Amino acid sequence: MSFAIARQPVFDKEGEVFGYEVYLRRTDDLEKYPEDVPYNKATFIIAELIAELGIKRVSDGKSIFINVTLDSLLNKVLDLLPAEKVVFELIPSQIDVGKTLINSILKRIDDLKEQGAMVAITEQLYSGKFVELLHKAHMVEFTVSSVDEGKASAVRRNNKKVLITRIETDEDYQKALPLGDLFEGNLLGKPTIVKEFEIAPFLKSTLMRMIAALNTVQSIKDFAKIIASDVGMSAKLLRFVNSAYFAKRKEIKDIVQACAYLGMENLKKFTLLIATNDYVAVENPYLWKKSLIRAILAEELARRKNPQIANEAYLAGLFSMIDKILGVDKIEFLREVNIDKEIIEAYTGVNEELSTILQEAYILEEALEIGGSRLDRVVEEFSSKLNMNPYELKNLLLDAQMKAEEILKI
Repeated sequence: MSFAIARQPVFDKEGEVFGYEVYLRRTDDLEKYPEDVPYNKATFIIAELIAELGIKRVSDGKSIFINVTLDSLLNKVLDLLPAEKVVFELIPSQIDVGKTLINSILKRIDDLKEQGAMVAITEQLYSGKFVELLHKAHMVEFTVSSVDEGKASAVRRNNKKVLITRIETDEDYQKALPLGDLFEGNLLGKPTIVKEFEIAPFLKSTLMRMIAALNTVQSIKDFAKIIASDVGMSAKLLRFVNSAYFAKRKEIKDIVQACAYLGMENLKKFTLLIATNDYVAVENPYLWKKSLIRAILAEELARRKNPQIANEAYLAGLFSMIDKILGVDKIEFLREVNIDKEIIEAYTGVNEELSTILQEAYILEEALEIGGSRLDRVVEEFSSKLNMNPYELKNLLLDAQMKAEEILKI
C-alpha cells in the first residue's frame, strides 16, 4: 500500500509561516486520511519518516505539528524527533485510558516540555475530564466552524494560544482572525507531499533493529529493563498478558512479573510480534489476521508433535503471508531481516517437519474461514491425526481466531 507524508503550513497573525502540520495521507487524495490506518500506527510511521528525512527537509527547519493519540505519546519512537521543534497535537486515545495511564501521560508531557516541546490539545479533549491536560498545554486547537468568542476567551484566560484549523473561505478567515493566534486551512496553504512511501521498507528496518536488540538480551531481567524503559511498549505488554489470549485469575500489573510470566522465548516472540503488528496490520488487516491464526495453530500443532520447535512453528505461520501483504519476495525479505534459517526453510521445503506443520496449519485456518461442512470434514480428519476429539480441535480453532483478534487490538 502506498501512502504519502504531507505537510500544510500553519500561519501566525502576521501571515508568516509558524510551522507545518505533518500527517499521513492517501497518495490519490491529499485531502483524505487513509481510514484503515489506526491513528496510533500513523504516529509511529510519521515519527520514523521525519527522523529519517530530517526537520530541514520536512518543515524548512520550522516547527512541526503532529497528531498523537494520548496512548501513543508514551511510545519512545517520538524520542527520535527533536523535541524543541515539535508541537504535539493530542487527540483522544483509541484505547481506554485509565487513571494510571493518564498519570504516565502527564509525566511524559512534563518530560517533553522540559526538552523544549510544545503541546496542543484538540477540541475533543477540551473538557473537564481532561482539565489536567489543558493546564499543561501551550495551545488549544479548534476548527473554524466550532470556535467562538466564548471558547477563545476562556482559552486565553488560561494563558494558552488558540489554533484555528479548516479555514476554507475568506469568510472563515475573517471569523478566525480576531479569535485565534495561529491559523491553518486550504485558503491559506494547501497540503503538499513531502514523500511517498511503501510500508515494507519501514517494517524491514524496524524488524532489523528489533532482532539486533533481541540478540543482546541475555535474561528476563534484561528484557524487563528494556521494556520498562518504553512506556508505550510496557502498556502493550500488560494489555497482552492481561488479554483473553491468556487465561489467568489475577491481573498482572508489574512489568517484571509480566516478563517472568511469558518467559524468555515468548518475550522474544511477543516483541517481534508487536514490531510487525504495528506496520503489517496497517497494510492488510485481513491477511494479517489469517497469518496470526496460522501462527497460533502452527504452534499448537508443533506442541503436539515436537514441542522443541513450537516457537519456530509460530514464526513460520506469522510470516507465511508477508509476501502477499507487503508485495515482497518472502524468502529474500526474511533473509534481509535475519529471520532464522530454520523458519525460512519451512517455506522452501528443506525443513520438512516445519513445512508439514505449516501446511496443516494452512488447511485448518482455511477450513475455519470457510466454516460449515468443510470445517466439519477437516476437523474430523485432523482430530484422529492429532489424537484429539473433534470437539476439542474445533475449540482450538475458535480459540486461535479469538487470540488473533486480541493481538490485532494491541
